[in-house]
Amino acid sequence: MDADPQPVTSPRLPLLAAVFLTALSVLAFEVALSRAFSVLLRFHFVFLAISLATSGLGLGGLADYLTGRWLHRTLSLGAHLSLRAAALAVLYPLSVYLLFATPLAAHLTSVWVVSGICILPFFVAGTLLSRVFAEYSQAGGTLYFADLFGAALGSFLVIGALQCFGATQVPFLCGLVAALAALALSGGVRHAPTRGVAVAVPVLLAGLLVANMSLKLVDLPIMPLRDDPAAKPLYRELGDPQIGAKIVYSEWNAFARTDVVTNARPDGTTDPHDDLYIYTDGEVPTNMLWFPGKLADLGPRLESFIGFRPFDWFRPGKVLLIGPGGGLDVLLASAAGARQIVGAEINPSIPRIVRRYGDFNGHIYDRENVRLYVDEGRSFVRRSREQYDLIYLALTKTATTASNSLALVEGYIYTEEAFEDYLQHLTPDGKVAMVLQEPALLLRTMLTALDALQHQGLSREQALDSLMVASVPEGMYGLGPYRHLLIVSRQPFAPQVSASLAKETVAMGFSPGYFPGAFEPAPFSWLTQQGATTPQFVTAWNQWQFGKQLLNILPRTDDQPFVVDMTFRLPTQFLGLLGGALLLAIVFSVAAMARQRRERGLATAVAYFALLGAGFMLVEIALIQKLVLYLGYPVLSLSVILFALLLGGGLGSLISQRWGVARASRVAGLATIAVVAYGVLLQHGQGPIVAATLGWDIRLRCLVTMLLLLPLGAALGMPFPTGLRAVGSHSPGFVPWMWGVNGLMSVVGSVGAMMIAKFWGFQTTLWCGWAVYALASLLAWSGRPLGTRGHE
Repeated sequence: MDADPQPVTSPRLPLLAAVFLTALSVLAFEVALSRAFSVLLRFHFVFLAISLATSGLGLGGLADYLTGRWLHRTLSLGAHLSLRAAALAVLYPLSVYLLFATPLAAHLTSVWVVSGICILPFFVAGTLLSRVFAEYSQAGGTLYFADLFGAALGSFLVIGALQCFGATQVPFLCGLVAALAALALSGGVRHAPTRGVAVAVPVLLAGLLVANMSLKLVDLPIMPLRDDPAAKPLYRELGDPQIGAKIVYSEWNAFARTDVVTNARPDGTTDPHDDLYIYTDGEVPTNMLWFPGKLADLGPRLESFIGFRPFDWFRPGKVLLIGPGGGLDVLLASAAGARQIVGAEINPSIPRIVRRYGDFNGHIYDRENVRLYVDEGRSFVRRSREQYDLIYLALTKTATTASNSLALVEGYIYTEEAFEDYLQHLTPDGKVAMVLQEPALLLRTMLTALDALQHQGLSREQALDSLMVASVPEGMYGLGPYRHLLIVSRQPFAPQVSASLAKETVAMGFSPGYFPGAFEPAPFSWLTQQGATTPQFVTAWNQWQFGKQLLNILPRTDDQPFVVDMTFRLPTQFLGLLGGALLLAIVFSVAAMARQRRERGLATAVAYFALLGAGFMLVEIALIQKLVLYLGYPVLSLSVILFALLLGGGLGSLISQRWGVARASRVAGLATIAVVAYGVLLQHGQGPIVAATLGWDIRLRCLVTMLLLLPLGAALGMPFPTGLRAVGSHSPGFVPWMWGVNGLMSVVGSVGAMMIAKFWGFQTTLWCGWAVYALASLLAWSGRPLGTRGHE
């Protein structure tokens, strides 16, 4: 081993504990914020607001760089750190109180209000952690281990906390955790007021937590968000007096908040036999019908419901329901005489709620021929060995945590590969039926199914003959937003069958959108024209519908699963966030370098830490999104993948501490090259491993995932603390600066990952991540960014 050029000041155990607790609280708070806002607001708004808020980690480091020289003029280091941790503890619950329990709740759709309040705890956390790394930079590997291990444990514990307490309670828990960090930091402080604050804050936070659990001082606001498109459907309906929506039961879990809603009649009364609606994170609801137990009583109502058509037409014996929700789909299959009904429901609260209301819905999930699994539908299909006569999806959605540091909110149930999975699990005459709400989504899904059928060996003409579309005329919407029906058959429809079903559709009062050979109006007729291509169809449809190119309805794949995002461009707000974070990092760095003209290599040092921040997020987001499908349960997937990457990173950081600063360039260079080499190997090799282990028990699949990701995490955890140690050995004052630039570029990496994945796919996102680490390796080998050459 090389000797360090100066003695290493080893941080005491209380300091390591404080770093651990702070990192744990920061990640848990970020996830809790994402969960809470995902109930109220659209994903893109949540992503933008949380991205702006978490940029506070970087801004805190930059602010600490500017104020670090005056640090010791007032209080001791321990006092400063303890007070910052105490402030962090108070800001966690204070921020959610301001947002949800004050008049500011009326402005929740203002990104500046939300991010401006939420940024405060992240900013304070950034000042705290960057100062610790600056003062103990030579023990950077050990500190970063405590940091990443705390974040890893936070990614695991927050799942249980959300399950038990809900998203609005978790910030109080985070405050209590940060308060313990303040208490740990106050141990050697002589300043009596600081010690008093460190003792008082945990007591205060514990009392607030108990009070909020019993009195619900802070909860999601009742104030409706009726007129803002950023608000979810539930909150728009709560604000519409003509609907009279009222929440009668709510349940939190790590996946979502689930609300049971009833609608009042015009006179303000409610009928105990009226339908109930179950909302998952405030999105389009699933119906729970009053069912006294006799299927015959539902006959007239079901006959006029477009969602019943595939069951009535094809009379399937064995049915798979993806997202059966409140039990309506089970009733449809039962009314058609299905012998076996299998359901895959992603939200674990829904089965509990349906059984809770068993007397209302006739205990529909407890019927002898019904088997229900809590699982992500696409993952369930891939692992299934059964064949079905009908696979049915009605307004099905799969959602993941809307957090910029976790994963993009996109599912895999409407992609080309999904249709291929469905078709392979059908009996020879089996069908896939999808009920959709929007016409544009119907067309995109139809085009995606068309490509999948051709991938199965059918000609374009045969594939078109395997599709049917029927719609509900405006004003006849029946059971909620069930507007359009798409049927995908494993075999082409016979002409006489298509003609017969078209006539029946008209007789039932529905609109026949497309029935091959029998009814092929525009725009569907354009698909049947000789030489017509999908891009030409998309352009022609836009011109016909809007007079210009407005919506992207091109088919989606697993590599680009942005099904509900139909824009051709990235939202302007995201471009602003991307440019703003990048510009802020550049401007601040140029200004700081102008103040430090005698220090050579600073430009390359800034570039090195900027590349690490952007590269880590590119790799993390892409890997999480790609592996969610393998594990199946979205929240468990996120927890396992994050835990593996962060734990591996912590271990790698701890290992990097063994080498002296003289070898910093070599260690950082080798680590970044190892990231690229193992990452490329993983990208190409995980496919066969995933395919071979897909049918294993979920616990074994979690173990396989962790074994695959731990080595990558270890390599990812080395370059950053090694660089901080090297910079700190020459200029400790620069450490907060490098921390800040790295944090800001993490935001750039998050938005960049979304942009690259949308336009070029997640595979390309990973390749960009490896390329960024390759550039960082070149800078590390040069020695200059780590301060080992050219220092004056």
